[in-house]
Amino acid sequence: MTRADRIPGRRARSRGRALDLINFLQAAVQSGFGPFISVYLTAAHWTQKDIGFVLSAGTIALMASQVPAGALIDAMRSRRFALALATIGLLLGAAMMALAPTLPVVLISQILHGFATSMSVPAIAALSLAVVGKREIGERMGRNARWGSIGNALAAAMMGWIGYYISYRSVFVLAAALSLPAIMALALLPPATPHHEHHARRAQSLPIGALFRHRALLVYAACALFFQLANAAMLPIVAAEMTKRSGTHASVIIAVAIVVPQIVVALFSPLIGRLAGLTGRRILLVVGFLALPLRALAFAGTTAPALVLALQVLDGVAGTVFGVLTPVIVADIGGSSGRFNLAMGIVGLAGGIGAAVSTTMAGTIADQWGTAAAFFALAAAGAGATLIAALAMPETSPSDAPHAPHEGAKGPSLRHA
Repeated sequence: MTRADRIPGRRARSRGRALDLINFLQAAVQSGFGPFISVYLTAAHWTQKDIGFVLSAGTIALMASQVPAGALIDAMRSRRFALALATIGLLLGAAMMALAPTLPVVLISQILHGFATSMSVPAIAALSLAVVGKREIGERMGRNARWGSIGNALAAAMMGWIGYYISYRSVFVLAAALSLPAIMALALLPPATPHHEHHARRAQSLPIGALFRHRALLVYAACALFFQLANAAMLPIVAAEMTKRSGTHASVIIAVAIVVPQIVVALFSPLIGRLAGLTGRRILLVVGFLALPLRALAFAGTTAPALVLALQVLDGVAGTVFGVLTPVIVADIGGSSGRFNLAMGIVGLAGGIGAAVSTTMAGTIADQWGTAAAFFALAAAGAGATLIAALAMPETSPSDAPHAPHEGAKGPSLRHA
């Protein structure tokens, strides 16, 4: 092998390691915006209804910005710049949360976090697709999920320790501080190439309506809606119960509850990425989504700390499948059209609707009829996600393309748009 032959391989490994670090740090920053918010606000004597309201406000902001953010990223030359802007938004949101647990401040923080996340998630996926291409996107997304879960787990453990020994407010100070290396890590990736500019031009010329008529995309958006409807409120409801029963120990319990599924994600995400290319996408979706109703039904029967931690393995199963396969399926549908980020925005919009309804719905049900009733409602939503994946979701794997000559009857194929 000549020196010239080795250089592209070195560059590919260097870019891969840069993506690993970016995913690690971005997930570490996001850890502070999870169940720690519910613990923080419950300790400040907020009701479940009010907590659900501010969480829903954040998801509504996320929902409202998904589609325009996706279209903007598709048209931008630099995905790195988009991700930098998003990370600055996360920094400001965490800093505001640390100021005071008052309704106006928390509400603005959650809205800012929603807008920032709508940029960061598709931007990372677009960077990954640009680095490895569609052929290797499944394994790359598995690797993204592995490093993201490691970052999430380590940051959650650190935040749980800080919340217990110092204060819950310190959790958000740490999240803001972690945003700075997350921004600096973007310098490790190369700037935009003519290839990226070509896709930006294609994105501007492709009719947006083609996405909204594509059957596979619409069905998967429905899957995302019911997935988040079932999943978004589950751990916050558990966190609130833990806080009522265990006081300051809740921070440690919830930190471990976050770490457990991240271990599952870290161990199995690359495997799921590889299996997606061997078995197809749909069977993995059904298996992963089935973990949602099983977990919710189990939570309806117990919130004992030991069992809660054991049940978080199911959260890891569902999260691994959904996190890895979402950008893979979207790349199947819209990656070669130049509308990848817009398609991601549509799926994110559907998921945002589900998450927004989930937290308010579950919080209200928990206040009125108890936490068991809330978990039964979340289990029903999880069953809906599983049924849609099993009965309505078409296989999007490129290997199945020759067997789907009538795609035009179901919706326009974006590969030929």
